[in-house]
Amino acid sequence: MNEHLSSASLKSLAKGQLLGKYGTVIGACMIRLVIILVFSLSGQMINSSSISGMIVFQVYIFIYGLLFGLITCGEAYIYLKLACKQQIKVADIFFGLKNETNKILQIQLALSLIQLFYTLPMLAVPFLSNGNNPMLFLISVILLLSGTGVFIYLFLTFSQSYYLMLDFPQYAPREILLMSRKIMKGNKGRLFYLYLSFIPLILLSSCTCCVTFLWLLPYLSATKANFYLDIMKKRQ
Repeated sequence: MNEHLSSASLKSLAKGQLLGKYGTVIGACMIRLVIILVFSLSGQMINSSSISGMIVFQVYIFIYGLLFGLITCGEAYIYLKLACKQQIKVADIFFGLKNETNKILQIQLALSLIQLFYTLPMLAVPFLSNGNNPMLFLISVILLLSGTGVFIYLFLTFSQSYYLMLDFPQYAPREILLMSRKIMKGNKGRLFYLYLSFIPLILLSSCTCCVTFLWLLPYLSATKANFYLDIMKKRQ
């Protein structure tokens, strides 16, 4: 018998928790989106058509991911507080810049290195597919699909790291990553399905010039926080 809450139940919890809080979460969401936009526009200035350019671009993405981990942790902080019925404020998005910064950077560094190592073959795809050789094209497709699969697996495996860091501040970064891997055993499929269930809303939001993303992203984040609490509740 499955004792975990269904995706529909997790979404229902998130909707209830967000009532009266949309001003705060949308404010935090806008700050996050502005930061992403600034880094994206800056990254477009890098010419990645050559091997050296691609290396520079990947280094830029790596550094960006490392620093953005601080904002990601702040986002987890907001929605974990929301799910636990605590007061939230827009400034909570900067939690990682003021608290446990070194630990967050260590966790994000480990996550970035793990993902980079296992998805490194994907970097060869643009060069292998730029030709008329069917064999090279087939290899590029295999690399792309396998790299994407590994990336999704790793993303799901360590997806609970920041919630765990906030919940167990006494744990070292290595312990947090190992615990995330442990609690996601048997739950990766559930989380993957949860993400898939948001695809219709994402497509609908895309048809509204992405304006409704300011509602959708907090909804998704609140649902993910409830997913974490649901996992931990069953482990007590």
